[in-house]
Amino acid sequence: MAEEARLDRWGAALLAAATAALILAWPGWHLGDAVPEDSYPQEPELFAAAAESYVDLHRVGERDGVPLVRPPPDAHVPVVARRFEFWPALELQAGRTYHLHVAAVDTVHSVVAQGREYALVPGQVQVITVVPGEQVTLQCGEYCGLGHNRMRGLVSVVAPD
Repeated sequence: MAEEARLDRWGAALLAAATAALILAWPGWHLGDAVPEDSYPQEPELFAAAAESYVDLHRVGERDGVPLVRPPPDAHVPVVARRFEFWPALELQAGRTYHLHVAAVDTVHSVVAQGREYALVPGQVQVITVVPGEQVTLQCGEYCGLGHNRMRGLVSVVAPD
C-alpha cells in the first residue's frame, strides 16, 4: 500500500512538472504565429477613403464587379476587408514585392496570405509584404457571417513588365 501511494505521488509530481513545462513553453511555440510584420492604427472610415482614392489612381478595369487595380512594384496597396470581400481586386506582377495594407472596416476578420494568418480588427491596419509566385490567395479565416466561406480576395499574378 505504501509502495502504491509513493508511486501515485511520483506520478502526480511528474504530471505537474510536465504541465508546468508545457504552460511555460506555450508562448514560445506561438511567437511566430500570425505576428504581423508591421501594423498601425487608423480609423476604418479614413482607411476606406484612402483605399477609394488609391483605386481611382490605379484602376485598370473591373473583375467580377470589383475594381481591378494594377499597382506598381514595391507599392503600398490598401486592401479593405469587409463582409464578404477583400476590396479591390489586384493584378500583381510575379516576382515583384508589394506591401498590402489590409484593414477590416466593419467587424473582425482575418486574412490568410502566403500561409500565414493575420488578425484584422477594425481600427488596426496590418502590413503584409508579398512577392507573388504563381498565385497569391487572400482568404478570411475568421467567421464573419453567412457569406464567410466566399470571402476571398481576387488576386491575379501576371508576368513582370
